[in-house]
Amino acid sequence: MRPGRLGVALIPFALAACAGPDALSDGSNIRPNATSAAVTDCGTFNLSQGEGLPDSAIRCFVEAVQARHPAQLKETRLTVEGDPIPVTYTADAAGHVQVITDRRQDSFGERTIDHQTCAVEIVYACF
Repeated sequence: MRPGRLGVALIPFALAACAGPDALSDGSNIRPNATSAAVTDCGTFNLSQGEGLPDSAIRCFVEAVQARHPAQLKETRLTVEGDPIPVTYTADAAGHVQVITDRRQDSFGERTIDHQTCAVEIVYACF
């Protein structure tokens, strides 16, 4: 597999394993914009069409999830028309992974913000 392709291959599996916004019944909320010295920053990437996250960024995030250490990974992908779609992956120490996809800048899309939450055990199976 070529470098950078691992991200393209793994992230859709993680998203498929995630539940919708009501999946977390305890009312927990992960704030992806919160900053703390205790949060591992796995990087922020502006990706071209067809480009995937670097393997090192995915490895950083997966290792933090496995250690139940708070982590964050950000990417921005472009639509076919060139509109940016930011995606933030956030892990907390309680074993939850949240994926937030912000489609508000998508001129031809739904202009929504999607929240997906995964239990850490499901994420392990996906990676």
